[in-house]
This record gives sequence, structure tokens and C-alpha cells, in this order.
Amino acid sequence: MRFLDMSIKTKITKIMKKYIYLLLASFIFASFISCEDEAIYTPDERFVLQAYLYANEPVWDVSIRNAVPLTVTDSIGEPINDAIITLYKNDVAYTLVSSSDTGSYQYVGNDLTVEKDDVFSIEAIVGEKTASGTTSVPDSPEGVTMTVESIVLPEIKLDAVTGRPEFGVMQALRGLIDEVQLDVVWDNPNELLHFVVIENDEDDQETLFPDFGGKFGSSGGRGSFQRISAPTRESSYEINFSEIQYWGKYIVKVYRVNQEYADLYENLEQDSRDLNEPPTNIKNGLGIFSAFNSQNVYFRVVKESDASGW
Repeated sequence: MRFLDMSIKTKITKIMKKYIYLLLASFIFASFISCEDEAIYTPDERFVLQAYLYANEPVWDVSIRNAVPLTVTDSIGEPINDAIITLYKNDVAYTLVSSSDTGSYQYVGNDLTVEKDDVFSIEAIVGEKTASGTTSVPDSPEGVTMTVESIVLPEIKLDAVTGRPEFGVMQALRGLIDEVQLDVVWDNPNELLHFVVIENDEDDQETLFPDFGGKFGSSGGRGSFQRISAPTRESSYEINFSEIQYWGKYIVKVYRVNQEYADLYENLEQDSRDLNEPPTNIKNGLGIFSAFNSQNVYFRVVKESDASGW
């Protein structure tokens, strides 16, 4: 048994946590505060459970924190590292273990799979308090394609004397990049919520542009370059190619969002003075238990000198 590879964990963490803290802040605010400023719940009565499953990936993205109202200076509660968390699939129990001191939990066995249409339930016990929830894994997006699968660009050469790139060449390359129209599209007749992750897949990422000293640098290994979109109900996403500044292969992963997450995300538009409690599928607790599925497509940024050889 081993813990989830950190490159995968880093990618998924960035996807979710960019938005979920804002979602839960809104959720906790409305749960604790009414228009008369009377607490609906006290922090001792409930804790915040966040649990996400990803089709065809290990179970690792589960966390528990104490609940606090936004009137408290620190609106994110303290992590709970001694909870008893059990995941159920087809009445089979899988015990999750604490993976850090940040209230995070994961399943370290290799006998649990997450696939489309699977129904899961979760139970979290903290002292004498028990919270639970149920979710199902959605289908993966269909018809995912790229409008362009390869972008061929001239490579910047450094002057043999000065060691610096020619300014005109760099400007020309930037102009070509600005002209690139790069979109990922998918079938979405029911206007379901999706988000997009773009990641450079090269083990050693080489920049398109040298620095002012004329040196070409590397940003790191695979997974260190990522772009994450906001959730959308559209059927396409335009990739801002001017932000993509590395050669090589890119993975574009389109995630289909389950309804629980969609409901909570769209609740951000609710007026905070509204007395309706935000939607949740956590019984006797706060937070969310949801699942995601995805489909991958690819594109490449290729040097002119290499275009004929790949």
C-alpha cells in the first residue's frame, strides 16, 4: 500500500480548493447568521465535511474541520485529525485514514475503484457527533475535442555575440501567439456544469521565451504548470494561449460536475440576507460530498525545426 502520488494530488487539490473555500464560507455564513443576527447553529453542533471522489482515481480528497461563523476572525475552523471516517460502496465499508495534520483523509488500499454510476455513502464520527452523506459518480463528458491539436511556432535563437534574443523575433512570436484561436469543446445539451484543467505534460518544461539575460529556463517537472477554469455551463472553453509559455505536450482535462457541487457553487449568487439555508447533502453536518468524472484531450506546441519529426 502507498499514498497517492503527489503530482496527482497537487493537481486535484488546485482544481477544487480554488473555489471550495469561497463556497463553504458562504455556506457557513448563511447557516449561522440570520437577519436578526441570531445563530441558527452553534459551532459545537456541527462540523464541516468536504469529500470528493474522482472517477478512475484513488480516494484521497476528504477533509474535516470545525465549523465557525464568519463573525469569528478565523472563518476557517481548526482541522479535525482524529475523526472516524468510513466510505461505503455496495454495502462494503472502507476505512479512511488521516494523511496529515490538516484534517485530510484518504483510503490507502488498492481494492476500491470509483467508476461512473457508482453510488457511495460516507459517515464521519467526531466524538459523539455523526455526519453522513450520499453521492453518485456522473458520466464523463462526451464529444470532447480540441479545435487545434498542434501549434507550430518559430524558435527564438540567441545572438552569438550578445547572447540575447533579437527583439523583433520575440515580438513576432508574441504576435503569432496572440493570433492563435484554441478551444476545447464538448457535448452539453443539458447545460451541465463543467470546468477545465490545462497542464503541461513534459517532464522538463522548456520556456518559449528567454529571460532578459538571454537564458532559457525550466519551470520544473510534469504537473507544475496548470491553468484551471471557473465552472461553466457552456459547451466550450477558449484557452488563453498567451498564458501558455512552454513547448511540448499539454493535457486538457474536462470535468463534469455532479449536482451537489453545482447547487453549492450557484448558491454564491444568493443574497447573504436570504434566510434559505444553502443546499447541502451532509446530514447532521455542514459541507459537501460529491463526485466528478473527466475526459482528456491533448494539444502540442511544436518548434518549426521539429514539426516534421513528430
